[in-house]
Amino acid sequence: MLFLVFYFILFFVLIFQGTHVAGEVKNPLGTVPEEVEQTSLASARWGLVLIGTGFLGLIIGLLGFHWTGLVALRHAFMALGLVVLGLFGLWVIFFGRKAEFIGKPAVTNRHDHH
Repeated sequence: MLFLVFYFILFFVLIFQGTHVAGEVKNPLGTVPEEVEQTSLASARWGLVLIGTGFLGLIIGLLGFHWTGLVALRHAFMALGLVVLGLFGLWVIFFGRKAEFIGKPAVTNRHDHH
Protein backbone atom coordinates (compact mmCIF):
# COMPACT_ATOMS: atom_id res chain seq x y z
CA MET A 1 0.00 0.00 0.00
CA LEU A 2 2.88 2.35 0.71
CA PHE A 3 4.08 1.79 -2.87
CA LEU A 4 0.79 3.21 -4.17
CA VAL A 5 1.21 6.39 -2.13
CA PHE A 6 4.61 7.09 -3.68
CA TYR A 7 3.35 5.96 -7.08
CA PHE A 8 0.51 8.47 -7.19
CA ILE A 9 2.60 11.27 -5.64
CA LEU A 10 5.23 10.78 -8.36
CA PHE A 11 2.72 11.11 -11.18
CA PHE A 12 1.00 14.11 -9.59
CA VAL A 13 4.42 15.78 -9.32
CA LEU A 14 5.07 15.03 -12.99
CA ILE A 15 1.76 16.62 -13.98
CA PHE A 16 2.27 19.72 -11.84
CA GLN A 17 5.89 20.16 -12.96
CA GLY A 18 4.87 19.70 -16.59
CA THR A 19 2.15 22.34 -16.37
CA HIS A 20 4.62 24.71 -14.72
CA VAL A 21 7.26 24.17 -17.42
CA ALA A 22 4.74 24.43 -20.26
CA GLY A 23 3.12 27.49 -18.69
CA GLU A 24 6.46 29.23 -18.22
CA VAL A 25 6.75 29.52 -21.99
CA LYS A 26 3.55 31.58 -22.36
CA ASN A 27 3.56 33.43 -19.03
CA PRO A 28 7.07 33.74 -17.61
CA LEU A 29 7.10 34.23 -13.87
CA GLY A 30 10.25 36.36 -13.96
CA THR A 31 12.01 34.35 -11.27
CA VAL A 32 15.27 34.04 -13.18
CA PRO A 33 17.44 36.89 -14.51
CA GLU A 34 17.23 37.85 -18.17
CA GLU A 35 20.75 36.54 -18.76
CA VAL A 36 19.63 33.00 -17.96
CA GLU A 37 17.03 32.06 -20.48
CA GLN A 38 15.31 28.82 -21.30
CA THR A 39 14.51 27.77 -24.83
CA SER A 40 10.77 27.87 -25.30
CA LEU A 41 10.48 24.97 -27.73
CA ALA A 42 12.39 22.58 -25.47
CA SER A 43 10.39 23.73 -22.44
CA ALA A 44 7.12 23.13 -24.24
CA ARG A 45 8.26 19.66 -25.29
CA TRP A 46 9.38 18.78 -21.78
CA GLY A 47 6.08 20.04 -20.44
CA LEU A 48 4.16 17.79 -22.80
CA VAL A 49 6.34 14.79 -21.96
CA LEU A 50 5.89 15.34 -18.22
CA ILE A 51 2.14 15.90 -18.47
CA GLY A 52 1.68 12.91 -20.78
CA THR A 53 3.73 10.59 -18.58
CA GLY A 54 1.92 11.81 -15.48
CA PHE A 55 -1.55 11.26 -16.86
CA LEU A 56 -0.61 7.90 -18.37
CA GLY A 57 0.78 6.72 -15.05
CA LEU A 58 -2.30 7.93 -13.18
CA ILE A 59 -4.63 6.20 -15.62
CA ILE A 60 -2.70 2.92 -15.38
CA GLY A 61 -2.64 3.20 -11.60
CA LEU A 62 -6.35 3.87 -11.28
CA LEU A 63 -7.37 1.24 -13.82
CA GLY A 64 -5.25 -1.26 -11.89
CA PHE A 65 -7.85 -1.16 -9.14
CA HIS A 66 -10.47 -2.42 -11.59
CA TRP A 67 -8.45 -4.75 -13.84
CA THR A 68 -5.90 -6.80 -11.94
CA GLY A 69 -3.90 -7.43 -15.10
CA LEU A 70 -2.71 -3.82 -15.02
CA VAL A 71 -1.31 -4.11 -11.49
CA ALA A 72 1.90 -5.61 -12.87
CA LEU A 73 2.41 -2.52 -15.06
CA ARG A 74 2.56 -0.20 -12.05
CA HIS A 75 6.17 -1.12 -11.26
CA ALA A 76 7.26 -0.50 -14.84
CA PHE A 77 5.46 2.85 -14.92
CA MET A 78 6.97 3.80 -11.56
CA ALA A 79 10.42 3.17 -13.05
CA LEU A 80 9.47 5.11 -16.20
CA GLY A 81 8.24 8.04 -14.12
CA LEU A 82 11.44 8.13 -12.07
CA VAL A 83 13.58 7.99 -15.22
CA VAL A 84 11.61 10.82 -16.85
CA LEU A 85 11.84 12.92 -13.68
CA GLY A 86 15.59 12.25 -13.45
CA LEU A 87 16.18 13.18 -17.09
CA PHE A 88 14.13 16.34 -16.63
CA GLY A 89 16.21 17.24 -13.58
CA LEU A 90 19.42 16.78 -15.54
CA TRP A 91 18.03 18.93 -18.34
CA VAL A 92 17.07 21.72 -15.95
CA ILE A 93 20.39 21.71 -14.11
CA PHE A 94 22.88 21.14 -16.90
CA PHE A 95 21.35 21.57 -20.35
CA GLY A 96 18.16 23.64 -20.22
CA ARG A 97 19.48 27.05 -19.34
CA LYS A 98 22.31 28.80 -21.06
CA ALA A 99 23.89 31.82 -19.42
CA GLU A 100 24.45 34.66 -21.88
CA PHE A 101 25.80 37.86 -20.47
CA ILE A 102 24.61 40.68 -22.69
CA GLY A 103 24.61 43.44 -20.10
CA LYS A 104 26.59 46.65 -20.03
CA PRO A 105 30.29 46.56 -19.20
CA ALA A 106 31.18 47.50 -15.63
CA VAL A 107 33.79 50.08 -16.66
CA THR A 108 33.17 52.45 -19.51
CA ASN A 109 36.02 53.11 -21.89
CA ARG A 110 36.23 56.90 -22.06
CA HIS A 111 38.96 58.33 -24.24
CA ASP A 112 37.61 61.78 -24.93
CA HIS A 113 40.97 63.58 -24.80
CA HIS A 114 41.13 66.22 -27.51
